[in-house]
Amino acid sequence: IIIMQKLLILLGVTISFNLYSQTQNSIQQIELMLFKRHYDSVAVIAKTALEKDSANWLLHYYYGKSYQAMYKYFEAIECYEKALKLDSANSIIENELAEAYDFVGKDEDAIHLYYNQYIRDTIKLEPIVSLANIFRKNKEFGSAIHYYQKATSIDPENFYYYKQQAYCYDKISIPAGAINTYYVANMLNPFDLSIYVQLANILNTERNFASSINICRQGLEYHQDNAQLMKLQSYAYYLNRDFDSSIIGFNKLLENGDSSYFILKYQGLAFFENKNFENAIEKLEEAYEINSKDPETCFYLGSAFGRTGYSERGMELLNRSQSLLKPSPVEISNILSEMAFIFQEQKEYELALEHLKSAYKYNSDPILSFKMAQLYDILGSKKLAINYYDGFLIMANPQESDDIEIQPDTLVFKDQAMIKHAVNRIRTLKEEMFFEEGN
Repeated sequence: IIIMQKLLILLGVTISFNLYSQTQNSIQQIELMLFKRHYDSVAVIAKTALEKDSANWLLHYYYGKSYQAMYKYFEAIECYEKALKLDSANSIIENELAEAYDFVGKDEDAIHLYYNQYIRDTIKLEPIVSLANIFRKNKEFGSAIHYYQKATSIDPENFYYYKQQAYCYDKISIPAGAINTYYVANMLNPFDLSIYVQLANILNTERNFASSINICRQGLEYHQDNAQLMKLQSYAYYLNRDFDSSIIGFNKLLENGDSSYFILKYQGLAFFENKNFENAIEKLEEAYEINSKDPETCFYLGSAFGRTGYSERGMELLNRSQSLLKPSPVEISNILSEMAFIFQEQKEYELALEHLKSAYKYNSDPILSFKMAQLYDILGSKKLAINYYDGFLIMANPQESDDIEIQPDTLVFKDQAMIKHAVNRIRTLKEEMFFEEGN
């Protein structure tokens, strides 16, 4: 009996050893096939080996790897889940399973796996970054920021964590947080083009044009003649009212072969602001050929035509700009005011006055009152001219009375020449009326 027991034990050991040896041989074959990317062969070997040794987690894991490599994610998940049951705290299996969950949209399952890893070791970076990335992908930006901040506290020299954190701040409309963290990311990695682009865009949106220009300049030191940075810098110059620098920047882009709508439009607008209406027309017409449905392009092209004597074309475009949108009262007022200017250039004073009155109804700007006063002055309607000049002075400084002896330099309105002209014309017109009544 004792001999039989010993024989049975020896037989069991021998069988186990043989099974182990066969499994190890299978694993070595699998690893070779994986290296060669023969994923079909991996699946066949793993399946055959599992029929003899179904309790080996590594075989289930490699079986899942073969399915994942062949984009059979649901089959891969089934294999990984079996492997994880056999080795429940194996982070290698967890990571592959979480990645497969993420791919098929089972985000909560993936988060659960990453969170379990995080709980086991709260200073291990991999699960923290994985949680941050999956929350960012799911647009849960607040949670993503939380984990990116944990990552930066563990590894403060890694620009990627700051970059992604800044992206999340931008997405939840916290520009100060985005700007600050993008600056840190940029300091840690001055070679990343996308950081310069994102930062410049946010700075432009926040009207910090000087800083946007500066960050583009820094980026161009590392990425010479990069069209995206040159475009952003030229646009920032335009927004900062440095129209000459803006024109030069857009010219360089055009010389490099970039004649996109954006460049033509904003170079045209820069020419317009510089009162170079001929060049403005040239660029805005090219932009208009690309996109004839932008009301801003129509408006400024029409205004430029009107200011260079092409009244018919100017009026056509201004009318089109009005029909392209449902403008705000200020925008309607601007369009009507530009139409009035064209009529005035044609000496159609009554029509000009009619359009100014309509413009004034939409936006009671003191300048419109001044322009109407001028037209009444030209038409010889002295009383109405005085009324509108008076109205202009009152609107320019509502704290003062309508006394025409008011000192122009005390007025809130900044255009001193217009103020002085209004004061002088009121005095002159009253004197003329006095002598006319005396006669």
